[in-house]
Amino acid sequence: MPGTFFGIEIGRTGLAAAQIGQDITGHNIANSGTEGYTVESAHQETLAYNKPSSRDTLVSVPLGSGVIVNQVLRARDQFLDALVRDASSATGLQSSQRDALNQVGAAFGEPSNTGLNATLGKFFTSFHDLANNPEDLGVRAATVQKGDGLARVFQGIQQSLGAIGKSLSDQAKTDVQTINDYGSQIAALNSTIRQDSASGQSPNDLLDRRDLLVDKLAALANISTHNNSDGTVSIAIGSSDLVVGKDAYTVTLTGLTAGGDLKGGALAGVTAAQSQVAVYQGQLNSLAASVVSQVNAVHSTGVGLDGTTTGLSFFTATAGSEASTIAVNSVLQTHPEDVAAAAAPTLPALVGAPGDGSNATLLAGIENKTVTTAGDPLQNTTILDFYKQTVADAGGRAASAGTASASAGASLTQLTQQRSSVTGVVTDTEMVNMMKYQRAYQASARVVQTMDDMLGTLMTGLFSGR
Repeated sequence: MPGTFFGIEIGRTGLAAAQIGQDITGHNIANSGTEGYTVESAHQETLAYNKPSSRDTLVSVPLGSGVIVNQVLRARDQFLDALVRDASSATGLQSSQRDALNQVGAAFGEPSNTGLNATLGKFFTSFHDLANNPEDLGVRAATVQKGDGLARVFQGIQQSLGAIGKSLSDQAKTDVQTINDYGSQIAALNSTIRQDSASGQSPNDLLDRRDLLVDKLAALANISTHNNSDGTVSIAIGSSDLVVGKDAYTVTLTGLTAGGDLKGGALAGVTAAQSQVAVYQGQLNSLAASVVSQVNAVHSTGVGLDGTTTGLSFFTATAGSEASTIAVNSVLQTHPEDVAAAAAPTLPALVGAPGDGSNATLLAGIENKTVTTAGDPLQNTTILDFYKQTVADAGGRAASAGTASASAGASLTQLTQQRSSVTGVVTDTEMVNMMKYQRAYQASARVVQTMDDMLGTLMTGLFSGR
């Protein structure tokens, strides 16, 4: 037969369960604004029943022994976690490329009156003016100035592209360092979580912190996770391990890219953008090299105002770095009269005609001349068309990345909201829970009080009968 204080003990378990529920509710409300916090709930279970004695004629059915809170549950959905992290990785990839390509577009500065397209046009137009006024020193000086302006625009764009590439390189280093830092923190949390889980505890707050780090990690790289039986989680980027149980491993950008492991996340977007910026730097350099080569080839065959063959190049540049080193020949900057506007004299004449502007006309025609030189990057196209194609490609890629980023971002927002509806704290719900546990506590207290009154009546009756 149950003991005399059996009913009071049942009431006590109810009080304890209601108190724990109230504590959990308070914890939820306190963390309603905490990033990464997962709402918790008390899992109650009936205590093992009190088996009646075979000699007990008053009680013929088993009696429950009360209630116990045997676990504090986290409202977590691993399927939604995986979807959110995949969407976060996709968003990071597209956003990084969009931002970098928008910077490339700003570096080209097209369409603009001061962009390379307009500056090229002004430069070649100056040769038309020179062809019409070959003896005018002012026109010659203007042609040199237009050439200097063109060189400066080339240098400015290449410098801007180089700065973008440097910024992306620095960002990639920072992202790799952050990834490794997150890995170390997750491994440390794994160690503590494993110890707590082995001792029967529910380290929910530590699990929240770990999940938040994994979420942030997913925004940086394409990760795969595996939940281990001991409560730890293992994380890999492609085939490269980052965390295995309590052990953290260091990844490098070279290792990730060489193995083809980097396919998503902001870091993948940054490395892809780096490669694309390098392509545009190469194309701009090819354009500058072609301008230098074609202009010099024609200019060096003409003669200046004195009528003698100068053999001068209009531009100077370092081979392989034409866009960043292009400059007007210093001789022409000091002596614009040496600009070869006239064609070289033909025998028996020894001096070119002062009013001849035929070579300037040839120089002006380079603008729309199709390059036929084998192996030239501009082969089968013109200078302006090649540049327009380069700018159009950069703009198209930026627009595509922007569209993809917006789409991925919308998907991420939707999935995040869906997950938040499961894991987030709803204060209205918690207020209802608070009232529920309060009433449960009051009811359990009433049980204890009633049992105490019954015992009091029993004790009074026993003693008063003596």
